[in-house]
Amino acid sequence: MATAVFAYRAAGTGASSAASAAKPLCRRSCRSASSFALAGLRHGVHFGTRGNGLLRHGCAEFGLFSWGNGASLLSRRCYTESSDYAVNIKSMSNPVDVLQFMVDHSDSDTATHEKALRAVARLTTPDVYKDVVEDERFHTILASLASRLDTCDSRMLAMIADAAARFRTSTSELTELSQRLAEAVIQRQDSFNPRSLATIAQALAVRGVRDTATVEFIRQEVFKLMDELEPTQCIVVLEAFRRWGVFARDLVDLIVERMSDEVDRFTARDVVNGLAVVSRLGLARGFLLRRLCMLSFENLNQFEPKELTKMAYALAKLRFLDQSNIDDIAVAMSPSLDKLAASQVSEALYAMAMVDARHQVDFTRSLAEQYIALGKEGPKRSIGSLADFAWSLCSLELVGEFKDDFKATMDEIFDRSPPQNRLPLVKLFDVINAVELEHKNLKLSVPKAWQAACDDADRFEMDRLEASRLHNEIVMRFDHLRGMANGTRWQLRMLRNQPCGPYRVDLFDEESKIALDLEIVSWPTSRKLKHRLLTGLGFQLLRLDYWDWRRARTETEQNAYLEREINNLLSGGSQIEQ
Repeated sequence: MATAVFAYRAAGTGASSAASAAKPLCRRSCRSASSFALAGLRHGVHFGTRGNGLLRHGCAEFGLFSWGNGASLLSRRCYTESSDYAVNIKSMSNPVDVLQFMVDHSDSDTATHEKALRAVARLTTPDVYKDVVEDERFHTILASLASRLDTCDSRMLAMIADAAARFRTSTSELTELSQRLAEAVIQRQDSFNPRSLATIAQALAVRGVRDTATVEFIRQEVFKLMDELEPTQCIVVLEAFRRWGVFARDLVDLIVERMSDEVDRFTARDVVNGLAVVSRLGLARGFLLRRLCMLSFENLNQFEPKELTKMAYALAKLRFLDQSNIDDIAVAMSPSLDKLAASQVSEALYAMAMVDARHQVDFTRSLAEQYIALGKEGPKRSIGSLADFAWSLCSLELVGEFKDDFKATMDEIFDRSPPQNRLPLVKLFDVINAVELEHKNLKLSVPKAWQAACDDADRFEMDRLEASRLHNEIVMRFDHLRGMANGTRWQLRMLRNQPCGPYRVDLFDEESKIALDLEIVSWPTSRKLKHRLLTGLGFQLLRLDYWDWRRARTETEQNAYLEREINNLLSGGSQIEQ
């Protein structure tokens, strides 16, 4: 869950986010709507929805408008107290001090309670997290906020949602506040601007509020505001629906179209976060990806090292990264490798392995050595990061050079319980098979629980592809496809999801022992390692690139493409060699 909160913060959804202040990568000048909102706030007002003028909702609480001398003095005093409280809270460095401050000032306004909640989230470290979230004073702040939600304006609702989403894990009290907030939100049709709506969507998704009424309300409001969404907000909305597990194709299509139209307004952070969410969703949208890649590789010097690793990781998963791209990224990253954390180093190594960048052997060795050093000195590494590192060593055939460190990595993984997340398990399924088929001399013992978990994860992911229209399309082409190679006519009878050695393959012809896998953007690893292992067992392997297949648009072009690949395979050309 800590990882999920990190991703939420990286998306820059909060009111204090710096993403909106970043400059677009292009040279076009554009003035963000948030600058106008800020100007309005300085004069005691803020923008409502869709540019319908300046609204005064919620301003009475801060004393920004007066109705007579007495009311003016009272409101000014309340505003001064609220400002003083905010300064005091911001100066505190201990979450317990914030909790006690709110006990002593329990009659403070909603804005002060929101700032206190945000400060507690910011100051609470993992070692005191449990004590803080179980403290009755913390529960009192949440209860006080929950009781005031019906009187909050749309901006304050977004700020409270954002503050509640910044805690590392959910508690029953945080979930209750978020659920109450969702109930208040869905009563405010046409009240949210794009930024507030995106913030609320992401915050509720992080806190696990996913009831049908809330999700549908957000969807309908996003449709209404589609023409006003900025790149950051498009990305945040996509991430929220991903977390909800809701794939609304009509909404996704419009957001992707909006992102494509607004590419010139993307900042470096927008590019990185946009590619990340697109890769997590497995969205194969070539037009958007091409535009983002052109923008990125023309401005690599504007990305920080950690952003370059995240970008390379996402593009590698999308199969939209080639060796020339990885060379450019390696050159840009090399001067600042020492600034990367262990998880970022493993992401960079994974990207190298996904494009089989063996020509960058010195760079990949440096990454492996740095990851090993960080593991000895730094904090505990996640299973996802360890799985990326182990899979990369197997794929790049570097296990022999880092034998002891590879064994130590696998032991560190097996000392923990198998995770619920299937992605690292699918990667480790490759690793376990590589150990059994190529590295028996390591004498690595795989616990039964891990073996069973990895087997189940791979089987589940392969079974999910049974309903794939793309795979069915290829099977239909093979039903009527015939050709000739080396003077021999061939016709393949391809069957779906068939066992092949320790693996299952997308398509398999029993007579010729030709196994075919489609390199799709939703599969977490490249099939090159799998095919290298199966080739050693005597199978003939064919790997079809997703983007190559999509470029063959007509049935005639698809038949010609398949026939060419099969003839090349039967004539002795192997993709493993290539």
